Amino acid sequence: MTRKQHRLGFIVPAINVIAEDDFIALAAGNVGVHFARADVDTMREVADQFGQMIDAAPELAASLAKAGVAVIAFACTSASFFRSEGSDRAIAAAMTAQAHVPTLTTATAAVAALHAIGAKKIVIATPYLAWVYEAERAFFAGAGFEVLAINGLERRGGADINTISDDEIRAVVANIDSADADAIFVSCTDLPVLGLIDELEDTHGKPVVTSNQATFWACARAAGLDPVPGYGRLLRDHL
Repeated sequence: MTRKQHRLGFIVPAINVIAEDDFIALAAGNVGVHFARADVDTMREVADQFGQMIDAAPELAASLAKAGVAVIAFACTSASFFRSEGSDRAIAAAMTAQAHVPTLTTATAAVAALHAIGAKKIVIATPYLAWVYEAERAFFAGAGFEVLAINGLERRGGADINTISDDEIRAVVANIDSADADAIFVSCTDLPVLGLIDELEDTHGKPVVTSNQATFWACARAAGLDPVPGYGRLLRDHL
């Protein structure tokens, strides 16, 4: 049995069923991945659910830190940007204050990933409700990107998102792509897109960054991990 030389921690929404599988798939044999699930009350409004996860994140991070992880990621894209520019860094600061290890959020990771591949003009494909992806447009514009277009499937969350088919993902990406875009960002940690990244890059002829791919990349970079082939240019060429 391969001993784990590196350990990464992830906080995921309790209704998310995709992120854990993706992070396990991306971890090499000597990388351990550890999870905390942030509970959400699905009877509350989506914004309230986001706030519930943010409030829980510091204590969950402190618990994950006890596993000896090198870094902890708050792995929910929407919750880490919806309170506007800087909200992602505030979440990470609160986690670090209790966990005493480096922390980051998916929104922060996506910004860093897009900068790493040299993107300036981007398009964003999402499964989100309109108010969520409009908040996302503002967040990425505030981070210095020209957002040429953004769309969504008006899905609320949970099984409404994690059951989206490969063909639906291909279609929403095709619908949003532009010849002027340097890169495509496919947003949401509960969207089953990881296995399509290489195909989408070949089809559209440009880098494709996704929420889980970018989150793992940011953690891998912080922990000094090796490149991971098979999941897009970001993990192959920028570690």
